[in-house]
Amino acid sequence: MKKIYDYPVDYSKDDDIKSFYEKNGYVSIKKGISREDIKEITDDLTQIFSPFATDPEQPIDSAIIDLDKRDKPKLYELHQVASKLYSFAKIGSALSKYINAICGKRVPQFDISRGFLLSIPKDERLVYNFHQESNYMKGFADIFNVHYPLLRTSVIENGTMSVLAGSHEMKTLDYDKSKKSTDSYTDLLPVNIDEIKESFEERYNFLEVGDVLIFHKDTIHRSNFNSSNLARPVGINRITTSADGDWIRRPPDEL
Repeated sequence: MKKIYDYPVDYSKDDDIKSFYEKNGYVSIKKGISREDIKEITDDLTQIFSPFATDPEQPIDSAIIDLDKRDKPKLYELHQVASKLYSFAKIGSALSKYINAICGKRVPQFDISRGFLLSIPKDERLVYNFHQESNYMKGFADIFNVHYPLLRTSVIENGTMSVLAGSHEMKTLDYDKSKKSTDSYTDLLPVNIDEIKESFEERYNFLEVGDVLIFHKDTIHRSNFNSSNLARPVGINRITTSADGDWIRRPPDEL
């Protein structure tokens, strides 16, 4: 089956952002984040990962790939610490106007979580199957999930995210919990996902550095296998306008 790309749009009207999001459960915005803000993140990541790099030309990639092979606990530690960088926190301010556009007015916004995904090449452990973010973060009236590439364009070959367009209309679904291995992500796969996939078009998100994807808490989506030779680190934010919700980050056995 032919895979369909979704390409970002340079929106000139907030109403167009809002209408596309409401219909499809996501919106992809061209040059939604400044290159300067992203460079600040990548400069910080370079300083953090360079001591572990095996290739000075690709310090972030080579450190991630090498540590994944020989010292996974250290990679986990660096990933957790790096996700707390202040440079990631600054992205939330840049995103605020898009959340307001989707909501149709200025709204208070709260940061549930932020950081980045490693997207290690040729490693199935850290690839999420189809899921809804609402099942990982419960009780929030809304969650705006944000996804943006840091080093290079996200394409099918390096495992870019894909969404089932319009699937947010199904609301929050029951799920089956599974893990590929003891050190892999926990999948919360919607019940009857094979039937659901037949009802919605799967679109693969083509994202260049600076582009930003925002999707609904109930939009069914997945990351995909990175078959390239380099990592595909992507920044992530989870933002809500709801003061209520489960603000405690739950381990997989409590989901």
